[in-house]
Amino acid sequence: MKTLIWDFNGTILDDLQLCLSIENEMLKKRGMEKYPVSKQDYLNTFSFPVINYYYHIGYTFDTESYEEVSLEFNQEYDRRFDECSLMDDFISTVEKAIELGYRNVILSASRHDKLVEQCKLLGIDQYFEEILGIDNMLAASKVEMAKIWMEKSDVEPSECKYIGDTVHDKEVAEALGIHDCVLIANGHQSYEVLRKVTDNVVYTLKEVTL
Repeated sequence: MKTLIWDFNGTILDDLQLCLSIENEMLKKRGMEKYPVSKQDYLNTFSFPVINYYYHIGYTFDTESYEEVSLEFNQEYDRRFDECSLMDDFISTVEKAIELGYRNVILSASRHDKLVEQCKLLGIDQYFEEILGIDNMLAASKVEMAKIWMEKSDVEPSECKYIGDTVHDKEVAEALGIHDCVLIANGHQSYEVLRKVTDNVVYTLKEVTL
């Protein structure tokens, strides 16, 4: 059985506008020079680990910790989650994948219980054989979590296709030995940023070849 591994935020979930809105509200509240960050600036500079991006937009963490800033962001994100929607063409793409015999798996750095709750709210949990969030396998990273699951499930990297929206997703795929990785320039990084690491970049899920 072939396996389709999906990133969640920015790939399945269209949450860019919510993230940008919260980010700018937090910058404004602190009177920081980078306010407001434009959508294009965000797409061209957002990166992982996220703390490096926070430094880029002006946080110093001298008077508050990265953990405190992240908690504030996450609490507001959870409160306003219903502002998010599914990416265009997600349903048709995942249903086509199932028709073609793919096993669908979500791999996300989100907390497992929160991720499952969000998938249920979106009505998409039934499409996935596994929903892998960061603490349901006692793993410290997406790579470690995926490796544990792949070994347990006897999944070969050569039989996997990975769909993501950031350079980090490409790095995760490579760390897992997955060479078939497509990045969608419709999430949290621009087409130009993604093209620096791979030729396999498209603008929408509709363009993904299964």
